Amino acid sequence: MDQLFEAVDRALPRRPPDDRRARLALQVTGTGGEPRTGASFGLVFGADDLLGCWWGDSPSTRLRLRLPAELPARFRANGGTVTGTSLTMSGAVGFSADWAELAALRNCADGPLFQAYVRALDARPPASAKGAGRAGRRAVVVLAAPNDAHGTLSTIARARTRRAVELLDTPGTHLVLTGGFGAQFNTTDQPHWRHCAAWLAGRPGGPPPVLACLETRHSYDDVLFADELARHHGIDEVLLVTSDHHAARIRYLTRLVRPDFRVVAVSHPDLPEEESARLGRHDAGALGRTIASTILFGRDHLPLPLRRVADGVPHEVWRLDTTAPERTTDSP
Repeated sequence: MDQLFEAVDRALPRRPPDDRRARLALQVTGTGGEPRTGASFGLVFGADDLLGCWWGDSPSTRLRLRLPAELPARFRANGGTVTGTSLTMSGAVGFSADWAELAALRNCADGPLFQAYVRALDARPPASAKGAGRAGRRAVVVLAAPNDAHGTLSTIARARTRRAVELLDTPGTHLVLTGGFGAQFNTTDQPHWRHCAAWLAGRPGGPPPVLACLETRHSYDDVLFADELARHHGIDEVLLVTSDHHAARIRYLTRLVRPDFRVVAVSHPDLPEEESARLGRHDAGALGRTIASTILFGRDHLPLPLRRVADGVPHEVWRLDTTAPERTTDSP
């Protein structure tokens, strides 16, 4: 908690909640102790940046984030096995309004004050590039979408993968598949990338060459793993292929992790209207929770290093190394 309050103090100028330039004022209440300046603070947002902060409670502020009284060790952002975003998604962080309301702040990720605030929360220095850059190297990364209990790709997963293959149109471009296991997209006993590779193998002409498969668990993993892959191989252009309803969340994450990554959005005109609306609502809520996590804990980091294995396939497989010690830092 101390790191959170210190970041507010260090990075933000004072502004009243009713600043006339404000688009939204957000109250943050921490119940885990009494810092020197009080138990709560507020953030004033404009259209595309943080404007500043105030200390203390403002009863008129409608949007309120509430931190739990005590964070269990396994939930400590940047220190335990569960990241700040996972903590927020778990329901341990309370919010007084609809999470989609926070999604409207996605453009603030580019703002200099917002960036300064996130850097103040970040306990780790930015990673340096690991690979020597090679001019023209490009990776097209298809982000995982659901498959069924038999491993059959959904309409959304097939559309993303087809679009990724279409982008393999210049020399030096490599295909990267993502997706491990998760209740929201794959509950089989094989990682999603294997189902995607099998579908590609059944297409006319055979599968395109695959550089690597990233055994990711969720959207933040997709961006963090792709960042590590690009640094390792010295890839100078990365395209992340996802759905139009998911693109805003991925663009927000790339702004935090790798602003040079480009997001390619795929539309799904064949989806029923009610399903498209449901997916849009889900992603707006998930984006709001992701923004709340950034405000409270800074950027996510991989809790474990990645390891590369062959796994019986002719390309690299990257997954979290569960045999390695956890990466620990001071918890905010």
